[in-house]
Amino acid sequence: MGIYISVGEWMNTLQNRMTNAVDGDCFYLPTPMHLHAFFLVKEQFFAHKAFKVELRQSVDA
Repeated sequence: MGIYISVGEWMNTLQNRMTNAVDGDCFYLPTPMHLHAFFLVKEQFFAHKAFKVELRQSVDA
């Protein structure tokens, strides 16, 4: 399942979404800072879960 994180969503949202996520779910993150936050939360609380992650930066026209 795809889990999309918006620009305004941070640590608490990531932790809540990871709690409900299952192995194989993919997190789509909007910025490199969200990617950093993702790994901090995952390593501390969810090391036992196997998530996929993709950085999906929007391109300003």
